[in-house]
Amino acid sequence: MNDEEMLALKRPIIDACIKSAQKNGWSDAMGLLRGTLFLESESMSLDTLAEKTGYSKTTVRSNMNFLENLGMAHRVVDLAGKQRHDKQHRYALETDVEAMRPVVLSAVREEIHSILRALNQVEKNLAAHSSEAEKTSAIMRKTRQFYEEMDRVMELMNHYTLKELIEVLESKKK
Repeated sequence: MNDEEMLALKRPIIDACIKSAQKNGWSDAMGLLRGTLFLESESMSLDTLAEKTGYSKTTVRSNMNFLENLGMAHRVVDLAGKQRHDKQHRYALETDVEAMRPVVLSAVREEIHSILRALNQVEKNLAAHSSEAEKTSAIMRKTRQFYEEMDRVMELMNHYTLKELIEVLESKKK
């Protein structure tokens, strides 16, 4: 199977990664690189990633560094050749579930905190307009309660592995 055929098969995951990157305010390049690394059995070199994505090596390197810092990818150092002492950096998607969990939870908590900060600001803004504040106070209370409870759930999830969470939740389902 050639690269184009493989790319077509992987297109749904690549599109999902690009959409996720856009939602998080990241570049399309980051989404495309993450999607390209998905389903790869081996790490990929900077040159290979640049070739497969059409991005420059500089763009690939900076976006891969960002993905590394987020904990979504990691760098594998291979010796380029036995006679050479050069190291070649290869990149792989993070596949350790417990390593990825804080990354995902952090993104969700960041969104929750952003909404809570916005609610605080709206309350301050409306305080001077008592008639408008009364109209929106019930909505604000319900919205705040929801986001505070979601924040608490995310905080509690930080204390357990995914397997432990599944066990606890499934035991309560019965």
